Amino acid sequence: MLLPSITALPSLLWAVGEGTFKYPPVDQMKNTVSLDGVTIGVEAFSNAELTSKVFGKVDPNRYEVLPVLLGIKNGRKTALRTAPLELQYIVPGLGKVEALRPDEVIYAGEAPSRPNLGPRPLPIPTRRKKNPLSAPEIESKAFVAKMIAPGDEAHGFVYFNVRHRTSAKFYLSGLADSSTGQELFYYELPFEN
Repeated sequence: MLLPSITALPSLLWAVGEGTFKYPPVDQMKNTVSLDGVTIGVEAFSNAELTSKVFGKVDPNRYEVLPVLLGIKNGRKTALRTAPLELQYIVPGLGKVEALRPDEVIYAGEAPSRPNLGPRPLPIPTRRKKNPLSAPEIESKAFVAKMIAPGDEAHGFVYFNVRHRTSAKFYLSGLADSSTGQELFYYELPFEN
């Protein structure tokens, strides 16, 4: 009976260890804007050093998937409805990129595969490489909040199929007051510091 508890200990320590990522308060994020009692914060995780803290060995940037940490703080007296949100990555002079759903990320970095031109001479089974973007951390860290209570914060990652540019802007719209249904203003945040 002692053996199962000893074997479970390393995985428990790994899950609770120093490598766990804690979301920063929205007020302390790199790029923030406040309007009408709502504070929005964003941070682009654009290099392997930043992404390793969150996603472990998986670096989505290698596959042209940019993870952006989004934080929303509700300082209003009523709850905020956050679904559906319109999220865009805007590069001046190049256009807009819509955010990917977390279940779409695994398809964003796929390279074209070599066509199958017929049967192989020997029926040797080949191993398919696992898609690194199918890691559970991608979906488990995604922004999924539907409502934010008064005084609360919600955090999570949104993903864009683009390489990061410091001149880019983050655009968010679709936040609404849950009691009246009235949509709030849009928010546009620059990434440059």
